[in-house]
Amino acid sequence: MKTITFKESAYPKPHQLKEFVWSGRLDEEGRLWFDLHLKSEGYYLSEGEDFEEEEEWEDDGDYSSTGNWKATIVWDNYHSCILSSNYWSDEKGILLTDGEELFDFNQLDNRVFTLDPLPEAKDLEDEDTAFNIYLLGHDTCVNHTIGFTAQENHLFHIQWTGIVALTYGGFNDFIHEFEVDAADASFDGFYYPQTWEREEALLRFKKVLKDIDAFEFVDLNPKSFKREYKLMLK
Repeated sequence: MKTITFKESAYPKPHQLKEFVWSGRLDEEGRLWFDLHLKSEGYYLSEGEDFEEEEEWEDDGDYSSTGNWKATIVWDNYHSCILSSNYWSDEKGILLTDGEELFDFNQLDNRVFTLDPLPEAKDLEDEDTAFNIYLLGHDTCVNHTIGFTAQENHLFHIQWTGIVALTYGGFNDFIHEFEVDAADASFDGFYYPQTWEREEALLRFKKVLKDIDAFEFVDLNPKSFKREYKLMLK
């Protein structure tokens, strides 16, 4: 099961994920990344049939981040959440290595990544954050803690927490918490610029990946005449 929970929100129960993709990327500068992308089911679906929505949202002049966070009518305007490092940009994600050392996939078990920690993250521009989020509009998320726990058959349990500011609504305080719980997550492979021939891609991957023999190139679309590949665990 894979869920995202928005703590103390108008819809506080876990939301099922209709999309969850964990992939990797080797960029033109020789940096190796993990990408995470998710999309939730509709917000209102999390609470079940017995959920009693508030009758009316009254604007009493106290327009606040907390007021928006707790108002179902606000959540219903935006329907569902997208939280991603690669949906809107190819310059974000979890940096594994900048090429100065090899990344060892076999050492991923119990590894925890901390990205954009507070309070320093308050000074980051949106283009400098590790992830983008569409929650109650295009908001901002920081203070990520992302842990990987190995399961059987190359699957992982990914546990991810972070904090959101409702910047789309004009609020810059990072006070709203989310939590992602994604069991049985499979790695979708390392992607790379398709302008590279496989021989060139292999040479570049050898500079950043330890135990390269544990990986192989897999055709992205074997039914197509166009040959494009990604690097997968065997």
